[in-house]
Amino acid sequence: MTDGKENKIVARGLKAPAALLLVKKNISGRQSGMLRIIVSFSDAVEALKDYFSDRGVNTEIDIAGDDYHLLVDMKNFKDVD
Repeated sequence: MTDGKENKIVARGLKAPAALLLVKKNISGRQSGMLRIIVSFSDAVEALKDYFSDRGVNTEIDIAGDDYHLLVDMKNFKDVD
């Protein structure tokens, strides 16, 4: 069940490993709701997309200026770490 609110994680300027670590830290224990992750680099987009795909979650990617916005619905998220 989602609460209709969108939470945001801003990882601008971070490349793949650092952006992924920041996201993992911020979603710890989170089980529902919409999440918007903002990154600057395409390698971070791919790493995050793969991470969520491996956990049963599809991502939608939008480009806004120089930033990439990944939209994630956490309701199907299954942590496998």
